[in-house]
Amino acid sequence: MQYRAFLLAFAALLAAPAFAQKYVAHCGVDASEALRRINAARAAGHSCGWHRMPPAPPLHWNGSLQSAAAGHSRDMAQRNYFDHRSPEGRTVRDRVGRTGYKMKIVGENLAGGDAEVRGAIQGWLDSPAHCENMMDARFSEVGVACVGRRGSAWGTYWTMVLGRR
Repeated sequence: MQYRAFLLAFAALLAAPAFAQKYVAHCGVDASEALRRINAARAAGHSCGWHRMPPAPPLHWNGSLQSAAAGHSRDMAQRNYFDHRSPEGRTVRDRVGRTGYKMKIVGENLAGGDAEVRGAIQGWLDSPAHCENMMDARFSEVGVACVGRRGSAWGTYWTMVLGRR
């Protein structure tokens, strides 16, 4: 009976407006869809602004890079900021290094406000600097994450981390 009372109290807490306002949710990134879209662009080559990027080898999904991406998206959503540097000055190199990933090179793309992975990736392709990062043949692995927070400046916070060991 105590367990049932706990569940009812917990359900009431979840339904409370204060909890809903602060709740940070995963946006439902489908790794296979993200990878398919990224690799389709890399296979075809892409014009990044005035710079034509040739076709590049496919990227492979990496859990450590995805973990670094998820951590940064979550931090931006929780603390309502949007930047490659955390308020303490931590960079993508710092975040990836903490996962144990032995990087030779690492890069990061951010996006905000997109409801689906399709929109975030298209936004990166439409931005010359982000596009060049995604099309860079030096990268061999990727992780993408999104976290949403109601009432925040961007609503959704996307992070793509690219790397090579």
